[in-house]
Amino acid sequence: MRRRAFATCSSRLQSPYPYHLVRVDSDPKAASVLFGLKFENTAPGPSTIIGWLKSSSETPAAATADGAEIRPAQFVENSKFWSHVEHVFREYAHEDPELQAQAAYQKSGWMNITDGRNPPPLGRTGEPEDIVGCVLVEDKCIKRGSFQPNPTHRLATIHGLFQLPRFLQAKLVDHLAIEH
Repeated sequence: MRRRAFATCSSRLQSPYPYHLVRVDSDPKAASVLFGLKFENTAPGPSTIIGWLKSSSETPAAATADGAEIRPAQFVENSKFWSHVEHVFREYAHEDPELQAQAAYQKSGWMNITDGRNPPPLGRTGEPEDIVGCVLVEDKCIKRGSFQPNPTHRLATIHGLFQLPRFLQAKLVDHLAIEH
């Protein structure tokens, strides 16, 4: 069974957010060439690169850069980047309007935060790879700093790149600009 590719290399990789490719390995002797994925308004750096795309003889670098299919198996996550995502969730999840609405509906308990790339049907739990983490809800409000990351969340799956709520996406881009 052939797995569906999750995106094409373009200025917008099948996502409402502007992910861009940046060449990060220019060694002509390398067996593979790495491209980094970053947000439009961030400078490429060790913690602002979302992850890397491996290029091989099957998928040459030029084809990858020109729009060939990118498969999740080609994607290598950047743990330094993910630590910034966790920080933003801990600091700002309680302020996010989308999450506040979900918390008001749930009323209390631990609430899963599902990645927007593959939302589950209403009232259902998302796939483990799509659950970013969870937050504690008390009296219809998200408790500040209660975010617990999900170690099985993946930044890239067959459904695409991760998609955060717009409010948290903006906070992440701002945070990365300050940190870099």
